Amino acid sequence: MKKWALLLVLVLAAVLLAGCGSPEESFPEADSSLQQDPMTIPTDVPAPAAEDDPWANYNPASEEDNGNNSYAPNASYNEYGQQKYAGATPIPLDPVDMPTATPKPNLTFSYGDVAADNIGLTFQAPVGWGIETPDAETIILTDPNAYDGINATMTIRIVSVPSSYKLTDVRTEISNMLKEIGQYNFSSFSKTELAARTLLKKDGYYADYHGTYYDGTAVNGRVMAVLLDGNRVITLHLVCAHGFFDTSYKDVINHFRNTAKLIQ
Repeated sequence: MKKWALLLVLVLAAVLLAGCGSPEESFPEADSSLQQDPMTIPTDVPAPAAEDDPWANYNPASEEDNGNNSYAPNASYNEYGQQKYAGATPIPLDPVDMPTATPKPNLTFSYGDVAADNIGLTFQAPVGWGIETPDAETIILTDPNAYDGINATMTIRIVSVPSSYKLTDVRTEISNMLKEIGQYNFSSFSKTELAARTLLKKDGYYADYHGTYYDGTAVNGRVMAVLLDGNRVITLHLVCAHGFFDTSYKDVINHFRNTAKLIQ
């Protein structure tokens, strides 16, 4: 081989050896402390600050009916028998989509004398009302005009009681009357607390009630009982269509109270 060819071979070999001997590019190893198993719950993340739970002490039963099932004294009620305001702050209870109640007309009555000889009593009642005396202790007066499907009735009784009968027994008498009235024909029934009221210049008590019959008819009523001389008790029960009591039929009771006299 010629020298120049040999020299060329050596030069090429040297170049190849130089390329193969150059150091490989190196990369830094990943820091394992920066990596985390994605299925591992982190323990070094601070927990969020605790906040007061506004519902923690909430009692849902506080919004329910208290079970007293009675009107609040001196409270106002709408035509549907609902108390207009609840709580210390007046809050209307009617839903906004409830139809506006049609105002009930104020009924006016002309009064005439009634002699209830069977119970030994005279008084004034609306002219034209029907009168029944089913027994020696009872007289029933009925309005011939029906309102909302109800003919108002006023039942008056005078019965004998034991000599041990006291004014406290009058309260029991009213409670028993309300219990007897409310346990039949009503799908709902509520009453006021008892209040003192005189009749024939004697002490007694009365209570009002509101009820809804199973057919949906709503009524109002009042019961009254008074202890008379001679071991007798007089009771009164008026019932009428709901919404007409305060505007109209309460006047019938008041007129009775102002004109009632025992037959001597």
